[in-house]
Amino acid sequence: MNPFTAAVWQTTSLPYDKEANLARALRAMEAAHARGASLLVLPEMFLTGYLIRDRLEELAEPVPDGPSLLVLREKARALSLGLVVGLPVAHPGGKPYNALVMIDRDGSVAGVQGKTHFFGGEEKMFDPGPTLRAFDTSFGRMGLLVCYDGEFPETARSLALDGAKLICMGAANMTPYEDYHFVYMHTRAMENRIYTLYCNYVGTEKRFHYCGQSGAFHPTGKILAQADPRSEALLLADIDLADTTAQDDFLNYLRHRQTQVYHPDLLG
Repeated sequence: MNPFTAAVWQTTSLPYDKEANLARALRAMEAAHARGASLLVLPEMFLTGYLIRDRLEELAEPVPDGPSLLVLREKARALSLGLVVGLPVAHPGGKPYNALVMIDRDGSVAGVQGKTHFFGGEEKMFDPGPTLRAFDTSFGRMGLLVCYDGEFPETARSLALDGAKLICMGAANMTPYEDYHFVYMHTRAMENRIYTLYCNYVGTEKRFHYCGQSGAFHPTGKILAQADPRSEALLLADIDLADTTAQDDFLNYLRHRQTQVYHPDLLG
């Protein structure tokens, strides 16, 4: 696992306009690459916008060969740039998934994660992701969380126990929950001794006012990058997945768990 630079693009999305969002994603990939990044993280449902219930199934794409995904995969391969992007993923026989797709540097789809925990009636729009698992990439073993998933400590802990050294979370977090995700993803990094990258929207989409505060966090709690609540930003953070413990390692929570006293459902 070699060190690399990750980028987090805190931005807006244009509801329903997949073509325009795709073009913006390609420009962001070029900008991240120009600044030395090897991995770029975009927000939840970025390619379509979040509040698109009336056209959700029309805008959903199959994985790995949806039309937008094919373009992004080719760009990732050309730049040798990994990408985590949010979009509705088609689910034959069911409702779409609210998913993050991880495209590796060779243009292959390394991982797909459907949102597993629903907020505010999302279950009427989406089916839940059937599993929550880490996966191997050219960067190292990684996991994905979609917005509200990150508010449950069990999700990140499950990914860490599955070997993840990095968790990327794309979100559409809005007021009045301004501080929640920044605090949670900072905490998830510390309590699991893993890196976390958090990408949120800014701006307004219909009734939602998105609250930014994207960030990148070291396993020991250091804040590697932080965005404000209102502005677009391309954050950069240096990541070394071999560096996940403090020098003294007194707070290695995964290794120090006393599982014999835990409720059986929490054993992992």
